[in-house]
Amino acid sequence: MKILITITAFFISFQLQAAAITADEIVRRAIEHWRDLSSYSEFEMTIHRSDWERTMRMQVWTQGLDQSLMRVVEPAKDRGNATLLIDNRMWSFAPKINRVIKIPSSMMNQSWMGSDFSNNDIVRADEIIEQYEHKIVESTEIEGHTVYTIESIPHEDAPVVWGKELLRIRDDNVMLEHTFYDQDNAVVKRMVTSDIREIGGKVIAAVERMQKEAHPDEWTEVRVLDASYGISIPPGTFTLSSLRNPRF
Repeated sequence: MKILITITAFFISFQLQAAAITADEIVRRAIEHWRDLSSYSEFEMTIHRSDWERTMRMQVWTQGLDQSLMRVVEPAKDRGNATLLIDNRMWSFAPKINRVIKIPSSMMNQSWMGSDFSNNDIVRADEIIEQYEHKIVESTEIEGHTVYTIESIPHEDAPVVWGKELLRIRDDNVMLEHTFYDQDNAVVKRMVTSDIREIGGKVIAAVERMQKEAHPDEWTEVRVLDASYGISIPPGTFTLSSLRNPRF
C-alpha cells in the first residue's frame, strides 16, 4: 500500500512539474510569436474617454525581446514623439521641446502616451517570462483551438506591482486575454483580443483593447495595420541618436 501511495505521489508530482514546464513554454512562445526575431509594424492606437477620443498612428521596430523603437507619424501635432526601449530602460523624445528624456523607475507605472497602457506594460516584454512562475489552470476547446488559461504568480523577489496575472493563450500562440490583479487578488485591468487574422504571413492578435476595471467606459485599443517579421533592422536603429533623428 505504501509503495502504491509513493508511486501515485511520484506521478502526481511529475504531472505537476510537466504542466509547469508546459505553461512556461506556452507563455514564452506567445511572447516570441508576437515579436519574432525582429519586426516592423504599423498600428493605430485609439484612446477613448467618456468625453473625448483620439487616434494616433505609429511605426514600431523590434529586435529580440529587449529592443523596441516606437514613433508617432499621425496626427501632425504628435508626429515625431517616440519611445526607445533597451532591456528594461526607457527613453522618450518630444520634438516640441527637442529633448530626450530618460524615464525613471518611479514613473514606470504611469500612463504611456496618455493611454491605458503603462510605461511598464510597454517595456516588460520578457519580464513575465523571467519573473513569474506559470501554471495551467484550465484548457478548453474553442473554434478548433485549444485555449490554455495560465496563472502567472511573480517570484517572491520579483520587482513587479501585480499580485498575479492570468493569461488565455491559443495553441497557435495568439494571446486572447491578459488580466492583471493587485496584491489583494482584485482585477485592475484587462486586455482582450477582438480580431485575429493573418498579417505579414503570420496569424496574430490584430486588435487588442486594454481596459481598467474601475473605468468601464474608458479604454485603449491597438489595431495592427501592417507587419513584417524576421526582417533586417538597420544598424543604429535602437540608439538615442535614432530616437532623436529618424533615419528612415
